[in-house]
Amino acid sequence: MKFQVKNYLLPRLQDVFFLVIFIMALVFGDRMLNLDGDLPRHLAAGKLILQARAIPASEPFVYPLAEEPYTSHEWLTDVVLYLIHSVSGAAGLVWFTAVLLSSTFLILYSHLSARFNLRLPSFFILALGAAVTSLNWSLRPHMLSMFFLSIWLVWTDKLSRGEKVPVWIFPAFMVLWANLHGEFIAGILVLFAFSAGWLWDFIFDRENVSAVAGRSLWLALLLSLFATLLNPSGLQPWRMIIGVVNNDYLMSRIAENHPPDFSQSNFLILMVLLVLSVALLAIKKERIATGKAFLLAGFTAMSLMAGRNIHLYGIVAPFILVETLLAAKDVKLVNRLETVVRGMEKGIRGALWILIVTAFIGVNLLSGRYGNIYQFDNQVFPVDAVNWLESHPQNGQMFNKLDWGGYIEFRLGPENKVFADSISDVTGEVTRKYETVIGLADGWESILNEHHVDWTIIPTKSELAATLKEAGWDILYEDETATILRR
Repeated sequence: MKFQVKNYLLPRLQDVFFLVIFIMALVFGDRMLNLDGDLPRHLAAGKLILQARAIPASEPFVYPLAEEPYTSHEWLTDVVLYLIHSVSGAAGLVWFTAVLLSSTFLILYSHLSARFNLRLPSFFILALGAAVTSLNWSLRPHMLSMFFLSIWLVWTDKLSRGEKVPVWIFPAFMVLWANLHGEFIAGILVLFAFSAGWLWDFIFDRENVSAVAGRSLWLALLLSLFATLLNPSGLQPWRMIIGVVNNDYLMSRIAENHPPDFSQSNFLILMVLLVLSVALLAIKKERIATGKAFLLAGFTAMSLMAGRNIHLYGIVAPFILVETLLAAKDVKLVNRLETVVRGMEKGIRGALWILIVTAFIGVNLLSGRYGNIYQFDNQVFPVDAVNWLESHPQNGQMFNKLDWGGYIEFRLGPENKVFADSISDVTGEVTRKYETVIGLADGWESILNEHHVDWTIIPTKSELAATLKEAGWDILYEDETATILRR
């Protein structure tokens, strides 16, 4: 009995894997919270939707876009994030994100280690993938997409190999995904890669192809495509995604849309995984399934085209590459270690360590005992300036720093509408005007007059602030981060 209790209390390798990622996410929590203005914009939208009990039909926060349709493909995540924040503050959001990230790779590890009976190599390649995804860790809706993608990959892999996976589960899951985040398209691409791979094999190697698996894959793809339309905006999310991708101006202005710069040290981990994937595929004796080859090629290309896709590659690549490590079983040391780990885990059941650690940290964070650990940084956002505005509200239209738009919306919206934020402009029109004004380019004064700007909240050390002061604008408030000026 004592031996059983002892084994029950021992952590499994997958428990260690989960907890390492969980702790690392908590360590990066403050950075993820203050990365940009997207999170507070999502919180503002979630708050508005809950208060109005409806999704806005037109843009509710940015006055130059007041007549534009509101694209609501992330409305459900906005509501979820706001509910978590309203109950537990920023600490609750960090804890929730840490659980999502850890669960993403736990799902992948559990599936792959069981399927290939390969624990240590699976641990290694997935840990590398997790490190790659950390380049895009932030408190945004795409963390939910990472979690959904891990589940989707497991289901699609099983379906492609003829295992019993209900086809209806794909469109049902896609309806939820399409209302949570625009990266639902990643799920469509996964199904398309596997379906196209089946079609290729059907044409060139028909004898070894399962007709049942092919029908299931194509049916799941078609039903999932239809399911993406079951959202408040219908086709609008697809139009927006395609429009932004084809908008050269926006693509050039948003840093995460740029290809990874491998001269920067933070992208070296991505290079390691890219090079390793080429090496592993080159030395593998048997070829991988055609669908997986299409999938890896597609997501590799996506990661090289835009940095915003790196987290997707960090999930897909390890999922496919584990199979190439099967030869590691022939290495005596690896085989011996695998045998030891397998023997140790044989008598261990449950996820006691995961439950204890996440619950203990969650209770302490959510209770507010350590509430000061995670908060919006007053050197990143105009925290103190907005505090002043709450007690000294201003009439008229404002001009604001773009990255502060979401924070101002969350604190003061929708009554006080901003000039620009980091999410709403999908055409580039407002962003062009913003850059003209903030950069004091030709015509900047006429833009302020065109939009009847009465006051500004902008960086204290900006050239625009200095110019407006010289032009006689009144200083209403000023600190090291933000200055509020009025005509």
